[in-house]
Amino acid sequence: MSACRLSAALLAASLFAAIALGQAPPQKRVVLTVVDENGVAVDGAQVTIVEPNHPTLQLWTDYAGHCVFTLAANAPPYQLTVQKPGFYQSSQTAIEPGLAAIRVTMAHEQIVQEQVDVTASPSGINTQQVSNAQIMNTPEIVNIPYPTSRDIRYLLPFNPGVIESPAQQLTGSPPASAAQVHVDGSESWQTLDTLDSFDIRSPINGTLDMRVSADAVRSVDIESTRYPVQFGRATGGIIAFYTGMGDNKFGANATNFIPSFHDINGLRFDKFVPRFTFSGPLVRNHVWFFDGLELDYANNYISGLPANAATNPLIRGSNLLKIQANLASSSILTAGVLFNDYHSPYEGLSALMPRDSTSNHDIIAWLPFVREQWSSAGGALLDVGVADMRFRDGSEPHGNLPYVITPEQAQGSYFQSLTGRSQRTEGNAILYLPPRRWKGEHNFEAGIDLDHIGYNEDVNRKPISYRREDGTLLRQSAFAPAASFSLHNAATGAYFQDRWNVPHGFLIEPGLRFDWDEIVRRPELSPRIAAVYSPPGREGKTKISAGIGLYYDHTQLEYLTRDYAGVRSDQYYALDGKTPAGPPRQTIFTVNDSLLHDPRALNWSVAIDQKLPWSTYAGLSLIRKRTSDIFDYANQGGSSAVSGIYLLTNARVDHYNSIEIHARHLFANGYTLFGSYMHSSAHTNAALEYLPTPSPLGPQQSGPLPWDVPNRVLSWGWLPFDLPWFRKNWDFVYTYEWHDGVPITSVDAAQELVGAVGSHRFPNYVNFSPGLEWKFHFRGQYWGLRGVMENATDATNPAIVNNVVDSPQYLNFTNVQGRALTARIRLIGTRK
Repeated sequence: MSACRLSAALLAASLFAAIALGQAPPQKRVVLTVVDENGVAVDGAQVTIVEPNHPTLQLWTDYAGHCVFTLAANAPPYQLTVQKPGFYQSSQTAIEPGLAAIRVTMAHEQIVQEQVDVTASPSGINTQQVSNAQIMNTPEIVNIPYPTSRDIRYLLPFNPGVIESPAQQLTGSPPASAAQVHVDGSESWQTLDTLDSFDIRSPINGTLDMRVSADAVRSVDIESTRYPVQFGRATGGIIAFYTGMGDNKFGANATNFIPSFHDINGLRFDKFVPRFTFSGPLVRNHVWFFDGLELDYANNYISGLPANAATNPLIRGSNLLKIQANLASSSILTAGVLFNDYHSPYEGLSALMPRDSTSNHDIIAWLPFVREQWSSAGGALLDVGVADMRFRDGSEPHGNLPYVITPEQAQGSYFQSLTGRSQRTEGNAILYLPPRRWKGEHNFEAGIDLDHIGYNEDVNRKPISYRREDGTLLRQSAFAPAASFSLHNAATGAYFQDRWNVPHGFLIEPGLRFDWDEIVRRPELSPRIAAVYSPPGREGKTKISAGIGLYYDHTQLEYLTRDYAGVRSDQYYALDGKTPAGPPRQTIFTVNDSLLHDPRALNWSVAIDQKLPWSTYAGLSLIRKRTSDIFDYANQGGSSAVSGIYLLTNARVDHYNSIEIHARHLFANGYTLFGSYMHSSAHTNAALEYLPTPSPLGPQQSGPLPWDVPNRVLSWGWLPFDLPWFRKNWDFVYTYEWHDGVPITSVDAAQELVGAVGSHRFPNYVNFSPGLEWKFHFRGQYWGLRGVMENATDATNPAIVNNVVDSPQYLNFTNVQGRALTARIRLIGTRK
């Protein structure tokens, strides 16, 4: 080919390319920013863009509340819809394509609505949610009739994988003061409990002992598998409470609980629990406040005790005060303080522990916190927070009588007085980087955690006598004077994670976490990876999730406190109750920090979620978790010894397996019906928990964990109750739960193990609690008056069992639940 022809060919090709490029319509880049009513970025919001003559486009906002899409420069006006559960849906129509930046404000769903006919975001299948998060937003918090709605912690067991603490047995120790829960087979302390991303567990016990008003909580997020590396030092999962904030309108609300009544030996007063919230602007459009106050007076009645000594008048309350200041368009400062007070004059009152043998228990706790968010023009977001918890827990006996444990009940004055003061100072920082594109979209985040815990304890213990059925002395435990002591631990963690949206429906979330603390002093690396697949064309209809990860626990300091208990001397006596049966047996608990590892769990899971016809969403999930290196005291004298030296080891291994099926049906106007079935197994190789104070003695053995519930059925919902012959504006609400009884471990009069751990079980638990709510107008406002019959079938559902085989009352169940009538009146909103 001549040079002339080649030049002509190149010229022609260039001309055709120019014509083709000229015909391609230019693209317009649009940046969408989604914030809440206070200017805080809303991540994970689903954005739907409907453009004429184009397929519907679905996007999700990133950590900074941004998403980007393109339009043809000459495109016609289009429609935009933004939704996220927990928020009211936001829709805009006829948007001109010339706009390069759009800002959408989404309002949180409110307990009291400005107008009652707004549209809430539907709860569908979130293909950007990798974990198995079970999220309860304002509709669930308000509508599920959990027990008297007095404590948000009682809402938690209405998630399929959450079991409330098992019933108490005769051990000589009062039950815990708080409603503790177990997430997917884990110890309570293995779950990370947070309030607005700050750890609110007891610094020493690791339990959820702080409370907050239910009216102050916007959402509760429970995750037990595939949760990101941001959440470390917890093998059991996450329980995250997120609370509210005021806006530009002043608001006040009082949820005025009419006192509830129990039907136990006749109708009697049970509880009175008023709640109040106040919110509004301090500086309009810049500074807002929120205050949530709750009070709780409960007159707990125990059948089987003398009429003049059968109640425990318990008083408690909490107050959460928060302030948010938007210092600039790129800087948001939030500060607050949570205060708790708890007073139980007869802690642990039961048919097995009468008033004189209980303790007077008081808890005072403070949690001030500060958080600031900085955002950059390029899309990066830095979130930094600091908090300082102070926790005082004290108990003392009633009188100075000798403390005696008989096969039927405790007698005398409780053996122990204790004052514990604990403190946690924590700081955390997270950097969210702008999205990066390489074979898809990457959203990177990196963070650090700093934590310091201090604890000091003053304790005084008196002797404990164990008597036979005939009243003779069988065993007496004496405690050496215990000196005051202090414990400290500092921990640090760092992590990095990527959310990688791969084309063709894949989302992959790899992460790596590093942790270290000054007690164990071993570096801990936690790699995790999880993925979601949503088949193209079935976005929002089908979702397959899977993941595997290594999770470490924090160093649980309560185990280390047993090292300071001193020597316990146990003297056994012959049948006459006077002649010593051999020399005293001495027991001591000891710890060697250099031998310890932190517990770790290998957790893998698979789940599938499917949208069915008629707005029904169903799911199937499988979880397999093996937790090893759990702290356990092992007797150094051999497996058959019941006294001697107990050394803290990492010998305990727990296994948890579960399969869960659930379905949720969504009706018009937000009505919801939920049901689930779970089959699970929670077992351990160290079923006995050895304590310096009263606890079962005997050779360690395998068995079910105390909260093992093989089969569980759960359902709840709220539905319209409009019948032709019935007045309208009524709703039907209910909860239903059935599950196998929890295990019972038998002991003899000396508290030594008899038979296999968990060889018996409590009766099956069943609770059906229906109610009606009438919605009516009064003085221009919309109100709801609700009445609920808790445990309508009057199932016994006992909380206490006599587990002493030497007693004629062996396996006698007491502290029955009884039927209760509760009522509330609440302000719903204003109709415009």
